[in-house]
Amino acid sequence: NRHRAFIKIQDGCRYRCTFCIVTVARGAERSRSINTLINEVQALSLSGVHEVVLTGVHVGGYGSDLDTNLFDLVSALLNNTDIARIRFASVEPWDLSAEFFTLFNNSRVQPHMHLPLQSGSDTVLRRMARRCKTGDFQNLVNQLRDQVPDFNITTDIIVGFPGETEEEWQESIEFIEAMDFGHIHIFSYSEREGTKAATLPNSVPKPLRAQRSKNLHNIAA
Repeated sequence: NRHRAFIKIQDGCRYRCTFCIVTVARGAERSRSINTLINEVQALSLSGVHEVVLTGVHVGGYGSDLDTNLFDLVSALLNNTDIARIRFASVEPWDLSAEFFTLFNNSRVQPHMHLPLQSGSDTVLRRMARRCKTGDFQNLVNQLRDQVPDFNITTDIIVGFPGETEEEWQESIEFIEAMDFGHIHIFSYSEREGTKAATLPNSVPKPLRAQRSKNLHNIAA
């Protein structure tokens, strides 16, 4: 729109989360060059756009095919464009290095990140083949909030993943509540042909998925 632009910085993903078909659909990671992105962002800034949101299939994997990374890209945009605000779309929590956090010392980088958790239960995360345990996630959130007061963390949660027991569900709820998210995108698990998750045993009945989704929406509100 007139004030905010979404900039696709890369496509594709190297990971194999068991619920996701995107890797098959989009293929290997492909990043746009830093110079190309600098030119696009500066042109948008000159046209009156105030904020850019850096998007992609695997934003944190930017530059894996170009011998660079997301930190280098954002640093280049800060140094070579006049854009007033930079924000990130969804970034996998395991992609963030200690160096990355220094970007938030610049007030042009907005104090908000969408970090997809997917579940607050480590055993469910293992079945999802996620690369971040709840303890790692909590340490990351604490680091961001210690560095920037009122840092806003938003997230994604999948409800009713195959095999999700009542004990795992309660464990997940407790962790989610403790994280104090600014917003939660909630998804009832849906089978996708061609994914490993679709072959896992102990499917959660759809009415139970719906009930858990409703409960989580109430907590999020």
